[in-house]
Amino acid sequence: MVGKLSAVLIAGISAVALSGVSASAQNSWSYSGNSGPANWHQLSPGYSQCRTGKSQSPINIEGTDPAVMHRLITDYKVSPIDLKNRPTGVVMAYAPGSLLRVGGRLFTLKSFDFHTPAEHHIAGESFPMSIQFKHQAADGSWAIVETLVKEGRENIAAQELWGNLPLESGQAVKQAKVLVNARDLMPTDKAYYRYMGSLTMPPCSEGVSWYILKRPIELSKAQIELIRGIVGGDTARPLQPRNNRMILDARPQ
Repeated sequence: MVGKLSAVLIAGISAVALSGVSASAQNSWSYSGNSGPANWHQLSPGYSQCRTGKSQSPINIEGTDPAVMHRLITDYKVSPIDLKNRPTGVVMAYAPGSLLRVGGRLFTLKSFDFHTPAEHHIAGESFPMSIQFKHQAADGSWAIVETLVKEGRENIAAQELWGNLPLESGQAVKQAKVLVNARDLMPTDKAYYRYMGSLTMPPCSEGVSWYILKRPIELSKAQIELIRGIVGGDTARPLQPRNNRMILDARPQ
């Protein structure tokens, strides 16, 4: 009984950490100025890992090791639009029931959010935007799949979502009859890089499994600029030291 209770408590704490449920905590940090990344550790005792952590994210993906690994299986269902314009970015809360399968492990898709520019770099190359899909396992652990975005053609699959983006800070948009599938914001080819890192926002908790998809998707310049313009600036944490971590270049089984 104690073990089960501990697992529930850990899962609950992790969920609060990742989603930023506390309004006061969510509003205490930003991506610039005195509350920006260089000072996150000073804003709350709970943010200490933003400075002291040794496995922080994001990082530059290079010097990878090839490894035969499980494919990413995105068993996603459609979800009604549930968007929130927070001071630190636009977040889409996802309806229950969508799963990420990695071998025998299952993670439930909780939300996805947008970052301009992309937080991870690939061999020194930066991208104007990324979308991070955040999943949680039954034991409370997190897996984040990141789709990199490059400027190109208008993405028709994204238009349903873009047409309902909350433009004002604090605004929420819920459209029960407008359904989207997160899979439409990922490439068909889900080859990936994998490493262990952290949340890229306070409290910067570590032990997060990162899956960086190798193949970017395209969005038009206008689509990218709309996301950037809603928040009014960059929503990316600077690159963090790799600290000799292994980065795996996944090869399918």
